[in-house]
Amino acid sequence: MMTTPTLSGLRWAIKYSFLEYISRMPDGKGSVSDGARPAERSELVFEPDPTPHPVPEGADRLLAFRGDVRFAGHYGMLFVRICDPWVVLRGTQAELTVVDPYKPEEDPRVRLVTFELPEASREGEFEVWRIPDVRLAAEGCGLFNDVYPEGEPFEQIAITLPVEAE
Repeated sequence: MMTTPTLSGLRWAIKYSFLEYISRMPDGKGSVSDGARPAERSELVFEPDPTPHPVPEGADRLLAFRGDVRFAGHYGMLFVRICDPWVVLRGTQAELTVVDPYKPEEDPRVRLVTFELPEASREGEFEVWRIPDVRLAAEGCGLFNDVYPEGEPFEQIAITLPVEAE
């Protein structure tokens, strides 16, 4: 069960089995910076990005977050970077994209996971979305060295944002 969000932003544990795998490696390590921070239960929180970004063509809304999370191991053979996640909404369908860790200038964003966005709940001064069914996108497989297939379940996501002024 997902914990109650306490920090504004995008809260995500990515994939518990992957995090456990990194922690069991003799040289496995992870780092968080630039707006990402660890939370309880191996979850990470990416803070809202205050920079205005254009909404991608054909999208209804863009929720931009910032932060840089890196995992490494196998004496340099394994490197996974999740940087500046954006949630792109098209109706109730959503995708989470990240900065391409290998070619950020050529292909600035990679579609990592997809999900259906449920209705937000209002909790005090916040809108909260809890997304239980998160699936790896085809383009995201390469970020994990093709270990996980397209459609692989990833961990739940919670998005907590201040209610916009009406």
